[in-house]
Amino acid sequence: MNGCERPLHWHDETAFDVEFVDYEIRDNYCQLQIQVGRFVDQYDSITIDWGDGTVDHQTTYLAWHNYTAVGRYTIRIGRECRWFRVWDCYTVTKEGRPLVSRPQMWLHHWSDWLESAEGSFCGWSDPSHGGLKGTLPPWGRSITTTYCCFEFCRDLVGTFPEWTDAITDACGTYQHVKLTGSIPKWGKNIVRCGFCYNDCQAVTGRFPPWPRNCVEFNSCYNGCTGLHGEIPPWPECGEELDSVYKGCTGAVGIIPKWPENVKMVSGCYWDCPNLTGAWTDDPALLMPEEKVRYSPDSEFYRCYDVVTGCSDAVRSLFWDQPWGGTIPRPTPAPSGP
Repeated sequence: MNGCERPLHWHDETAFDVEFVDYEIRDNYCQLQIQVGRFVDQYDSITIDWGDGTVDHQTTYLAWHNYTAVGRYTIRIGRECRWFRVWDCYTVTKEGRPLVSRPQMWLHHWSDWLESAEGSFCGWSDPSHGGLKGTLPPWGRSITTTYCCFEFCRDLVGTFPEWTDAITDACGTYQHVKLTGSIPKWGKNIVRCGFCYNDCQAVTGRFPPWPRNCVEFNSCYNGCTGLHGEIPPWPECGEELDSVYKGCTGAVGIIPKWPENVKMVSGCYWDCPNLTGAWTDDPALLMPEEKVRYSPDSEFYRCYDVVTGCSDAVRSLFWDQPWGGTIPRPTPAPSGP
């Protein structure tokens, strides 16, 4: 992109509101801090409109502004910025004691010049007052990573925006949020999605097909009890599969073939009681211990850990000894006198 070629309907600025209430304006001010970085090449500063009549041209990587009155302000971060994170908000009392707060915020839209949303609103939550609130807008068209962008933002409502084809890293994006509704299909160029929907218990719908070039999946759907349907095939390039479906009680059908490049599988199907079988009953194929280890000196995974909490029929397929074959399940001790 260059400054002369801006497609129609793009947003030049990222815009979000911040609202201060009485207890957040202590001793006449409250300071909001925003990390900014990686300026777009043709610019040597970033424009930030703080919404109270102050406009800064920021040349350092930590921007801050003191708000002196309660009210709601619209902050605009210019198109010169490739990445930002709302970092902190605090005041200092007359006694010299810092008071940290998380004022309410509402995200209006992303700049389409922004290239990273990594951690932009991560942790912006306050159970007593509320952090980032409202519904989420579409992703900016140039954003390539959403890593932990909304992690712990527990006050968001509504549904999930569609993934774009520009996004490659979706790890932790919605971890511990309470958004509802179906999750969108994956962007075709996503290569990392570990922890993306971890602990998103309110999501619904079916498991979508994986991005074909994705490598990292760890804990992606951990605790997503509202998702249901058959588990899609793994991409052959998949490597890290720990706890992907842990606690997904709505998962049904046959466990698919492991990816050729698999390295980590511990707890992959833990507490998935409605799975009915696996793609093969060959123990050497079901238990890829020769691949699933961190180094040549590490111990093998015992692959029944993969299916702890599943039905007896599924667990029996994975019951193993150090290598090759299966061993009988322990016989319960007789009950009664």
